Amino acid sequence: MIPDPVALLKRHLGHTRFRPGQEALIRAVLRGRDAFGVLPTGGGKSVCYQVPALALGGLTLVVTPLVSLMEDQVGRARAVGLRAAHMSATQTAGEKRAVFESARTGRLDMLFVAPERLELHAFRHAVTGMDVRLLAVDEAHCISQWGHDFRPAYRRIGAIRGELRCPTLALTATATPEVRVDVTASLALTRPLEVVRSFDRPNLAWSVLRGGSLRTRMVRTYRILRHSPGCAIVYAPTRRAVELVRDGLAGRGLPAEAYHAGLPGPERSRVQSAFMEGRCRVVVATNAFGMGIDKADVRLVLHIHLPGTLESYYQEAGRAGRDGEPARCVAFHDRADRRLGAAFVDRTHPSAWALRGLHRQLRRLAGRACLVSADPKAHPAYTSLFEEWLAGTGVGGIAALERVGAVRAVSGSAEPRGTGAPATGSQAARLFVRRRLDLALANRLRGRALRRVDAVQRYARGRGCRRRALLGYFGENAQARCGNCDRCTERFT
Repeated sequence: MIPDPVALLKRHLGHTRFRPGQEALIRAVLRGRDAFGVLPTGGGKSVCYQVPALALGGLTLVVTPLVSLMEDQVGRARAVGLRAAHMSATQTAGEKRAVFESARTGRLDMLFVAPERLELHAFRHAVTGMDVRLLAVDEAHCISQWGHDFRPAYRRIGAIRGELRCPTLALTATATPEVRVDVTASLALTRPLEVVRSFDRPNLAWSVLRGGSLRTRMVRTYRILRHSPGCAIVYAPTRRAVELVRDGLAGRGLPAEAYHAGLPGPERSRVQSAFMEGRCRVVVATNAFGMGIDKADVRLVLHIHLPGTLESYYQEAGRAGRDGEPARCVAFHDRADRRLGAAFVDRTHPSAWALRGLHRQLRRLAGRACLVSADPKAHPAYTSLFEEWLAGTGVGGIAALERVGAVRAVSGSAEPRGTGAPATGSQAARLFVRRRLDLALANRLRGRALRRVDAVQRYARGRGCRRRALLGYFGENAQARCGNCDRCTERFT
């Protein structure tokens, strides 16, 4: 008999009741039914697989995108009494073997992995023989070709999903109606219970301020922070911008920490701990400072530049006010900022002309066997091209070809890419280059990416209520003006 989830919630997590949406999703998977939950940032997605893991026994396999997020999720799971671990490229071979053996012999309740690990033949073969009772896919929007963090390995989770005789739970905080349909189809969810909570956060006050130079934005950020109580996150688009804004604030007597992927791991951990523990009031960061940041009392999230998609903006700004108390979400924007978003699209979804040329080059290198070494040293003229792909950031020409199925990593992949951390083992050694290139799909991906950039421009320059604009983008109707944004009141201009 499966234990009552409410009783487990009280006993292990110390809560008397579930947050909206959680219980329905949990009871669905406990009955063996697939489920898809869209819960707003701070809505408690991790509880939706922690409680089933406590109730079902066996192994709960959680697919999640970043090493930093895995480590945070493992810590949370252990805190409620679950035997949890993760496998990632940051571990030594011995550490990975130990985790794998614990999972194989039933000494783990939860195992966190990146989607790329499911594509390693040895791991996939072994996990299908384990007692997996639930497959949970976190950040499920990454599955969708139209989602803002698309990774090809996420797209192929459905293949292993069919080999596991257990329910699948997909979770995300940001998904438009189109993305929800695509995720459901890609995972081949069977009559899933779909729970879509409102994206509305009435306690958040939204405003967009006119931009200007980086220095101008930094000075205005300083003035805003001086008059803003509590802790704050300031997002900047590049590592250089992060350092410049942090230094500018510090030079004016406002201490702030910097956080971006270029910093050593111990330094990033120090900054995150200082912020979470209240020893640091302001962090200036790239979007690397994001997943796993669950601090309830953030009073201000400020963007030096609006992100390239409204999905990213809503998720990042939504880290403000998780305690339900009033908080502000401020962003700078200028008409010229569209070039930043368009430039990122050019890197992530190159033009058909550029993709066709790159595909021909790779075909020439691959020869009749259709195989090319991805070792940058093997092809000095293409060093930067292969290094960019091996970094697993999802940008660059090879990643774009992989996205449309024109190339694929084959044997020799000792470690998955794309988890946000350097590998300790070797990387994918070879690429299989298909003879055909689906330019129609590439054009669709590029077109949709550019439309997301345009949606940001409409939000920034629109004259209507900010809240209504955001909710409308996610397919939700707002019947009234919020009275709490810069379009409904003059307080923030």
